[in-house]
Amino acid sequence: MNLVLKLFNQNKKVNQLLLFYGIYCLSLLLVRAKITNSVYLFFLIWNLFLAVIPYVISSHLLTLDLKKSSKLKVLTISAVWLAFMPNAFYIITDLVHLARSNGHIFWLDLIIVSSHALIGFAFGLLSLLHFEKITQHFTTKKNTNIIIPTICILCGFGIYIGRILRYNSWDIISNPIDLGFDLFQMAISLKSILFSMHFGIFIYFSFLIKKNLISNNQTYGNTTH
Repeated sequence: MNLVLKLFNQNKKVNQLLLFYGIYCLSLLLVRAKITNSVYLFFLIWNLFLAVIPYVISSHLLTLDLKKSSKLKVLTISAVWLAFMPNAFYIITDLVHLARSNGHIFWLDLIIVSSHALIGFAFGLLSLLHFEKITQHFTTKKNTNIIIPTICILCGFGIYIGRILRYNSWDIISNPIDLGFDLFQMAISLKSILFSMHFGIFIYFSFLIKKNLISNNQTYGNTTH
């Protein structure tokens, strides 16, 4: 419990906003359930939970004394983080479920799915910002500028694996043979490569916008004092 509070207070203002927005997303699902007598779209709760995991992991890494921590420990945690990272951006693909939405409830469904996609993306972008800080402790800025877009492309591949191939992060352990075979086929498929590249570029540009917005706000705050 102390660790949870420590991670929450590490960036309290942002985490409070994410918490309130998460409650808003869950409230929308409850409203929909009341209106339709259906729990359809409740799978978004699970997807949102998966989106939180990489953010929690990267937040934990930031609490460590990286100069004194074992590089093997940091590398292992980072590998787990990377395995879950695509989940943060995956939720945007849940927009495909709007095709099954009834006409009278379509706009509510649009807000519900979009809200979950937005907060999932927020967790992902913030986690990428965390990891950028972490990598800068171990390598140069030039290398970091290569690592981050590479991670974005890998997230694109992860989205393809989840949405098209229908694998989950834990299949790395529970179903490695089938996953490995499909990954090999994916690596030689132009369709999967283009899909992954497009999503990766989309994620990276979103990351750059978020990063520069923060940078501009800090610059503006410094000039007003």
